[in-house]
Amino acid sequence: MNSFYKLKTVKVQKDTNDAVNVAVEIPEELKDKFRFKQGQYLNFRMMIDGNEERRSYSICNAPSEKSNTLEVLVKLLEGGKVSGYFNEHLHMDEVLEVMPPMGGFNTSYHPSNTKTYIGLAAGSGISPILSNIKESLYQEPNSNAYLFYSNRSMSQIMKKAEIEKLVEHFNGRLKVVYLVSREKHEDPIFEGRISPEKLDHLFERYTDIDVKEATYFICGPAEMIKGIADYLKKDKKVPAIQVLFEYFTAPDEENSAEMSDEFKAIANIESMVTVIIDDDEYSFHLNSKKESILDKALKDNLPVPFACKGGVCCTCKAEVLEGEVFMEKNFALTEDEVARGFVLTCQCHPTTNVVMLNYDV
Repeated sequence: MNSFYKLKTVKVQKDTNDAVNVAVEIPEELKDKFRFKQGQYLNFRMMIDGNEERRSYSICNAPSEKSNTLEVLVKLLEGGKVSGYFNEHLHMDEVLEVMPPMGGFNTSYHPSNTKTYIGLAAGSGISPILSNIKESLYQEPNSNAYLFYSNRSMSQIMKKAEIEKLVEHFNGRLKVVYLVSREKHEDPIFEGRISPEKLDHLFERYTDIDVKEATYFICGPAEMIKGIADYLKKDKKVPAIQVLFEYFTAPDEENSAEMSDEFKAIANIESMVTVIIDDDEYSFHLNSKKESILDKALKDNLPVPFACKGGVCCTCKAEVLEGEVFMEKNFALTEDEVARGFVLTCQCHPTTNVVMLNYDV
């Protein structure tokens, strides 16, 4: 379940001057393993300069498109090892190591629904938003969608060609609003980044949006996500279940010092930790005040799945079967998942003498 598979690139196409579309082909024998839900991501493993690097990139496809490829959008980051390779060196027919799709940035659809879905995206955050918006319109013929999409300039709008085709394909059911942050627009409302203040103006302009009843998909810079999610839930009284978001990087939490105090307050104990990976059990001793469960497992060369190690993705997700753990940060699991005993092991420290975790979930 947590294995990497070798997949061939069948598309390496520049999208903008600093972003590339990459598609890998899913062979028939791996179709079941790589079956995915809208809004999920792929974890890539590469050797660069003699070091293993792992990165997660969101899938742009929608399941209803029934493609035999999975496509991601990779934006070039300053100093980015993997994004640099994808943008500058990757070629067609290259074999990449890819883990099956993961992630829970999605909702359920029903053909009888008549809803409004709103995508709020900035930059490369368009990838999982596009996947979710497409699937909503394919699955629910009576529903509509808005996409509010912010970029630095019109020339840097990623996935623009596909977005324009989708507007035409869905024949009025998808409305797209572009915002630019570093160039002038003839209408000032379309200048600037997506923010609570900007959304106030946009909602005043687009009066057909029932703000409280809509379902929102949010992805972009961490501060944008946090600000908009709080605004929708607190100021606009949108139920939390209708505000979905995906972090690419961990936000700078104002209460990080408080969280650190919580970690300091846990008991200093020695624990026997057992992890289940692909039906095999591995055990090790770990002090509650030392490294995380994931870091200790990696130090012992165990085949644990991981990617960001910052509590943002859910690649290292596991279920607590016995004992208790303290989780420092969580930007990926839902409240329901936490209540059911799921944790991000990159953030976990044992707080009982015996702990058992199952990665096969």
